[in-house]
Amino acid sequence: MKKLIRYMLVLVAVSALASCKKEAAVSVDVNDLNPDDPVLKTELDNWLKTTFLDPYNMAVVYRYNRYYHDNEKNIAPAQIEKVKPTMETVLNGYINPYYKIAGRDFIKRYIPKEWVLYGSYSYNTDGVVIAGTASAGRRITLYGLNNYEPTPSYVSGHLGVIHHEFTHILNQLVAIPTDFESISKEDYKATWASTPTDTSHKYGFVSSYASGSYPEDYAETVRALLVSGQSWYDNWANTASPLGKSRLKAKESNVVNYFNSGLGINFRNLQKEVQTYITDVLGDQTKTFGYWLKRGLYKTLTVNLEDGMYNTYGSSAGFASAYNALKAAIKAWSPNQYHLDYVQFRFESATTVTVRIAFTAAAGGTQFVGDYTFAYAVGADNKTTTFTKVAQAGTTGAYANAAIFATDFAASIQQYLTTQTFNAGWTPTTLPADLYTRVAGFTSTTDAQQYFYGPLTQ
Repeated sequence: MKKLIRYMLVLVAVSALASCKKEAAVSVDVNDLNPDDPVLKTELDNWLKTTFLDPYNMAVVYRYNRYYHDNEKNIAPAQIEKVKPTMETVLNGYINPYYKIAGRDFIKRYIPKEWVLYGSYSYNTDGVVIAGTASAGRRITLYGLNNYEPTPSYVSGHLGVIHHEFTHILNQLVAIPTDFESISKEDYKATWASTPTDTSHKYGFVSSYASGSYPEDYAETVRALLVSGQSWYDNWANTASPLGKSRLKAKESNVVNYFNSGLGINFRNLQKEVQTYITDVLGDQTKTFGYWLKRGLYKTLTVNLEDGMYNTYGSSAGFASAYNALKAAIKAWSPNQYHLDYVQFRFESATTVTVRIAFTAAAGGTQFVGDYTFAYAVGADNKTTTFTKVAQAGTTGAYANAAIFATDFAASIQQYLTTQTFNAGWTPTTLPADLYTRVAGFTSTTDAQQYFYGPLTQ
């Protein structure tokens, strides 16, 4: 009590001394010293309110508050100019896709009601960098805003954090299926930070972080499928060990079923929405057909205009004319009236493609094939594609069969391919989501009515 009295006396004494000092009054405008006065609603505050709080009852906390993070860590506040672009990513790459596919009621029920933003990342004592956290089924915290760059790779990466953390929220509300843990149960390790990427890949994880525990594995699998994309996921599985591939495909099936049955969300529709935003809006070309075609993921593209998909989703009159002209020539070639079964593009390498025609006698029996050798090139934009006829790679077998129809092929399919420049893409855009990345094609760069497409194989 005595110490308290002395402290108060000192304050009084200092106050008395200060009151005796004579100074001229100075006029100072302090308004510019704190332009982000929380008492005064800024333009950013108004945008956050109308965009998130009003429609979704979702609060965005971007002014520094030490009580939202671990007190033992030093976390920097978010730079004001990085807040809006970050939250635009949240809106366009996360909220809007869920809103469109799952509906307003789902968003209002499950969306985290509080988003906390920090400028720096959060670092553990073992050197692990924390980019985001989810807690209590209602809050997501995002770190590292001050590193924001308006590039597809950065924004896609940040979007991955968002979808990863929201998956944790969903798992708190609807439990992860019990059979998921059993897929890789013996290989989860708390020391995931020391696990090389190649090792995690071999054992069927999409990242080293995924190998730490089954909840993180689940969130990482969802993140990879939604943000990295189906082509990336397929390539990751195809290049893993046989064990790793089987596990990765089992995890994919589990996730799709969880969303479809457990949450009532068509996962493939959601996946297509997120991927369309990343490719069309962010301009991330690493998710495109051309990008993965150059990297050897896709081996064949088959066109059979008698397949019902072309009645449903349409076909190009120009390509159909070339296809049917060759079909008529093959039928007229002999009394057997051979039937053109399909035209198939066999991508032998990043620069060579074999255009194969398959034909069978009208009466049935053996199917024959004829192969024509082409060079092709996909540009640096991962879209622009040209086809060039080159010398045949052989003279016997399938090449001998091709020679029979060489003149008719040159006047039809070959002419169609070599007289135009195309854009490679997931086409047509009207295809249902379950065929997204499973069907692709090429559209003329100068005439959108000139195109061809078909199912892919890997």
